[in-house]
Amino acid sequence: MRILQFAWIIVAFACLTACNKNDTNPETSLNLGNIISYDALEVGQQSKYIFFIGNDYTDLQRSNFLYYTDTLIVEIIGNDENGFLVKEFLTEKSASRTGASNVAFPEAEFFYYISQDQEATNPTLKVTSKDSRLKTRLFQFSSQTSAEFSLEENEEMEVDIISWSTSQPLYDGTLEAFTIDFESMDKVYPRLNVFIDNRDIPFGAPGTANLYDKKYGLIRSIQYNASNGKGYGWDLLP
Repeated sequence: MRILQFAWIIVAFACLTACNKNDTNPETSLNLGNIISYDALEVGQQSKYIFFIGNDYTDLQRSNFLYYTDTLIVEIIGNDENGFLVKEFLTEKSASRTGASNVAFPEAEFFYYISQDQEATNPTLKVTSKDSRLKTRLFQFSSQTSAEFSLEENEEMEVDIISWSTSQPLYDGTLEAFTIDFESMDKVYPRLNVFIDNRDIPFGAPGTANLYDKKYGLIRSIQYNASNGKGYGWDLLP
C-alpha cells in the first residue's frame, strides 16, 4: 500500500512539474494583441514602438541606452497589387512633437509597402517604397540593402544582446544571426532573427541592426555610429 502511495506521489509531482514548465514557456505567454505579423499580414494590424538613444555601442561593458517619450505608430492601412500599405507616424504627445528634437521631421507621415516575396526560394519580407524613395523611421537599412528580411530562422551564428548592443557590434559586412531569450519591455522572445549590416561603416556612415520574428514582426531596430558609439533605435511596445 505504501509503495502504491509513493508511486502516486511521483506521478503527481511529475504532472505538477510539467504544468509549471508549460506555464513559464515564453512562447505561450506572449500576448501582444493585433500587432503586425509578417507571416499573417492583414489590414488593421498595428504595432507601437518607443524611441531610445544609446551610448558606447562598441564597448560591451559600458553600453547603455535611455528611453524617451516618442511613440511611433506603424499600421497597415491598405492592400493592393504592390502589397500591404503601411503608415508610420509619431503620436501627438510624442516628445519630438512637443518641442524635443529626438526625431527629425516629427510631423511627417511615411508610407511604404511590406509583402512576402512569392518568388524567393525562402520566405522573405520585402519593404518597398510607395513613391520614388523608401522612407521609414522604423526599419534601419544601409545604403546597399535590398530591404529584405529572411523569415526563416537564421542558423549561421548566435549573438547576445547586451544593453542595446549585439555581441558582434562591428561584424564586417552583413551577418544573419539569431539570439535566444531576448527580453524587452517585460516580454521574453524565445528566438529572434538578427540582421546586422555594417557595409556603410567604412564610408563614415552608420551601422544597423534589426531584431525580428515572423510572428511578432520587428522587435528592435538600431542605428549606430562606429566612431563614437552613439546611436538610437526603436523597441516594440507590447
